[in-house]
Amino acid sequence: MASLISHAPGATLRKSAGRIGAARTSAAVALALLVLAVPSAFGGYGLYVAASGAMMAVGAMALTVLSGSAGLPSLGTAAFLAIGAFTSGILATQWGLGLVPAVVVAVLFGFAAGTTIALLTLRVSGLYLAVGTLALQHVVQIVATDLDLKLTYASGFMLDSPRIAGWAVDTPLRWWALTAALVALVYALFSWLQRGHVGREWALLRVEPDAAAALGVSAVRTRLAVFALTSAVIAAAGAVDGYRLGNVQASTYTLHLAITYLTVAALGGAGRLVGAIVASYVIVVLPDAIAALLGVAGIDATSHGAGIDNMLIGAILAFALLDGPARVRRAIVSRGVARRTAARQEAR
Repeated sequence: MASLISHAPGATLRKSAGRIGAARTSAAVALALLVLAVPSAFGGYGLYVAASGAMMAVGAMALTVLSGSAGLPSLGTAAFLAIGAFTSGILATQWGLGLVPAVVVAVLFGFAAGTTIALLTLRVSGLYLAVGTLALQHVVQIVATDLDLKLTYASGFMLDSPRIAGWAVDTPLRWWALTAALVALVYALFSWLQRGHVGREWALLRVEPDAAAALGVSAVRTRLAVFALTSAVIAAAGAVDGYRLGNVQASTYTLHLAITYLTVAALGGAGRLVGAIVASYVIVVLPDAIAALLGVAGIDATSHGAGIDNMLIGAILAFALLDGPARVRRAIVSRGVARRTAARQEAR
């Protein structure tokens, strides 16, 4: 009897599914290890670009959840990054505290700032909400500039290499390992939320707010929660990135940076975490790629080519806002379907 049960169709299917799942897991692990190893082949520069893209990806994933999954546009990303970075700078230089306490305090400050801006903009949405977050950006910029002038005389907060449980993060490889771990952690968090009932509430409130209210979904509670969570994550990213850069200055966290993050989120696709990661690296590599292409053409990138990267970022943002990536995906899919259909007709 046990032999018959073990060879039943259901048991066979379960074993087959288990083997497929194990194979997929092994492939995913192998791909992750390959991705982690690739930057090392390009030396210090490759590791620096990898860490820079990873830090941008952390903030971009939070923004794409806020703007894409929950449908709440924001121009305050640079403000929350500044909150985290200045938390690191002040705690390190004025209080002698390290990275871990700075991240904890930055999360608390980001959570409080996100909750505050959500409360102040409860009755607005769309463009008006974006303008509200833009006001936050200007307020934080003024405060950060004042702190920079009074505490550092505009030279910025100088941060030494951090230590985590006795482990010094003082080489490009170690920074890449730390930032890659942060990307994996934030991706796992937001992916889990998107798949659960929280993500379904976000989507329902974005698409059908009346239906969400009829089903008992609190728009106020959900809005406060997603603003507070994403703001805390972005502030934590700012705290870590302040240490990675080694210098925290108010001039770093401008509206231009906020628009860059908006471009990344729009290019990656609404609510698409993997898209946000890929788009982050596209934007990080873009200036160096342009400089290399201009060099091949014999054009001095520092003079004749100055500003081209900003113009391209603006063009990419316009392309993304006009639903360009989705149109490209639909065109590729339709061409693939047409080719398969034609191949089947020829086979007949």
